[in-house]
Amino acid sequence: MAEEEINPNPVHLIPELLEEIFLRLPLKSILTFKTVSKQWRSILESRRFAERRRTMNAQAKKPKIMAAGGDRDGIRRRRFRGDEEVDVLYLHSDVASRPSLPCDSLVCVPVPGWVNVFNPSTGEFIRFPSGPDPVKPKYAIPSLDTLFDVFPGYWRMGFGRDDISGCYKIVRMCCKANWEILRCEILDVNIGRWRKLNPPHYKIGYRRRSTCVNGSIYWVEVTPRYKLLALDLHTEAWRDIRLPSEAIQLETSCQVTNLENRLVLASSYPKDKYWNVKIWGMNAPGETWSLIYSIRLVENLDGDFFHLWFWTRPVAVSKQGNLFIHDNYKRLFKYCPETDEVCCVDENICVISPFVEDLVPVTHLETKTYGLKHLDHVSSGGISNFFRRIDFMRPNSILVTTSIVALIAFCYRSR
Repeated sequence: MAEEEINPNPVHLIPELLEEIFLRLPLKSILTFKTVSKQWRSILESRRFAERRRTMNAQAKKPKIMAAGGDRDGIRRRRFRGDEEVDVLYLHSDVASRPSLPCDSLVCVPVPGWVNVFNPSTGEFIRFPSGPDPVKPKYAIPSLDTLFDVFPGYWRMGFGRDDISGCYKIVRMCCKANWEILRCEILDVNIGRWRKLNPPHYKIGYRRRSTCVNGSIYWVEVTPRYKLLALDLHTEAWRDIRLPSEAIQLETSCQVTNLENRLVLASSYPKDKYWNVKIWGMNAPGETWSLIYSIRLVENLDGDFFHLWFWTRPVAVSKQGNLFIHDNYKRLFKYCPETDEVCCVDENICVISPFVEDLVPVTHLETKTYGLKHLDHVSSGGISNFFRRIDFMRPNSILVTTSIVALIAFCYRSR
């Protein structure tokens, strides 16, 4: 009896051993290994595995940034593949030319007639009909729309996660030419139907992207001015938050974003012939602000007027404490607080958002999941061709995968 306790049947150890091995695989290998056997698929698609993998990735040495693949302006250029502080993953798409709303591991991309939700980690894709777009407003300036995140039909959009229920929700608002809201709707991706939502008593501009932080969506281009508009996704109640007093005085272009699960406000303005950026972080509770970065970015070559259109967003903070930001042209910059130096890491990159790997299903609804090798061949009638596949820029991934497979094979032979 004692011998049996010391040497338990190895069959019972194999699933646990496999899970430990799978946790250390590159993501591309995990998606491939799902097809090896039912046992492997059950392990790799379990919520336990997905949550363990997410926890492990949260402790990774490098933050990840998702960018759009393909050639910018039709010119073939060398890709930036990350440096010692960040990894870059490329989505083969034209998402960079479309407004998108990232939240956690998911990306919401509205297109004419549809609202798409996509998990780049798994290739899982679901879309919802959005109905006809509103009439294009008279005040629209199409030549400037490429500098902003202007959604189809000039909808005001929001995408985020209800921290209480764990479900993802999409919010859209249709406005008149004077920005007054005509109707407001919300969709739970687990239900798949739009329903009416009481609109806020504010006017919302169309040239600022919203962001979701800790269960609330925030919009910054609001009239009356000097306020943020917030929607709690669980209670579906609206509230407003006053902007930092210095940001109000700057009279510049502001953007909100989620930086390491904290709401931050980035204000870009010209000073001393340079583009400058001030970044405030919200302190909870109390919803007060504190200045966390003040950066002299690049030379102002276009005159003071252009500050009305120029903007920046923080993307990630490296383990070394350096800040990565992108501008309205989606170029990537790195700011080193210790030396107060900033450099353009890559001017040809098309930054989309931070990338967070997550293997948990998008929704409980029936969805279509496309493996990476299949996404290149799906017609535009099935899945928009801006969702095709991701390149995983990991050095020596083939060698690592081969070694893992050999280890798994050895484990089976030793049974």
